[in-house]
Amino acid sequence: MMLTLSLGMSACGAGRPTQEIDALAFPLGQPVGAGSFTGTVYIEPMIAKDDVYHFPSTNHVTFEPGARSRWHSHGGMVILVTGGIGYYQEEGQPAQILRTGDVVECTPGVRHWHGAAPDSWFSQMVIWDSDYTPESGEALEEEPVTDEYYENLETEEYQGRTTTEGSEFMFRRNTEPVESDTFSGPVYVSSILESGNAAGAPGLHYVVFEPGVINNWHIHEGGQILIATDGIGYHQIEGEPVQVLYPGDVALCPPGVKHWHGGSADTEFAHIAVNTNPELTGLQWFERITDEEYARLSAGNRE
Repeated sequence: MMLTLSLGMSACGAGRPTQEIDALAFPLGQPVGAGSFTGTVYIEPMIAKDDVYHFPSTNHVTFEPGARSRWHSHGGMVILVTGGIGYYQEEGQPAQILRTGDVVECTPGVRHWHGAAPDSWFSQMVIWDSDYTPESGEALEEEPVTDEYYENLETEEYQGRTTTEGSEFMFRRNTEPVESDTFSGPVYVSSILESGNAAGAPGLHYVVFEPGVINNWHIHEGGQILIATDGIGYHQIEGEPVQVLYPGDVALCPPGVKHWHGGSADTEFAHIAVNTNPELTGLQWFERITDEEYARLSAGNRE
């Protein structure tokens, strides 16, 4: 369906409410200077590319209603929508209406812009190839998305959507649980992003824990990164204090180091999980923390 929107019309469609700032799950971040954006935009750095995890640079970006980037191009990028309603448009194509849970790949060097709908806050994680070298003659000039252009967008709902309206989770939860003796109860595992993507990231998985479910101590040969998205959870590296995880928190577990993670007793908990350095596939499982240890954690979390 193709639409033409004006600032006086809603991008949400019939029966779909606009999104206020308090509906966003991730922290707002710090305001960015206006040089590359129209309107107020906030950025929170999440993952810096390094020589331990070799994961692409990752930031969280929040747009106030109507705020948007300029037309620009850069290395390959993956957008994961964490809240609200926004747009993504590649040059020569209709603007795609994005909603929570959408995952979009932007090919290296493709000219595009992205930002919020007129009446909704919009937030997204961006994973991008910061080592990209433009091809000779590639146009890198940034140009504003003018008010006139923005007010008369041709739009369509994003065709790659896998989430369903009314879902209580940020991304698509698998319908069938995984039962394993390395978990204390059922978990739901689905794929958000496959390897070989535009950003050069390893595959991303979405893991949903029922209340009180955790996994055993284990070691990933290549390390692991967790990004909390829903509910309240825990992560612990051996010999270190337990981290309490809220949406937007990032937990880093280095290669070859023992750790465990899972949900609190009171909420379903979900995180994105990425096994870094994917050429290193070794995985070792050990015992689980005791019920008494877990009960002390949960009691502390309720205080």
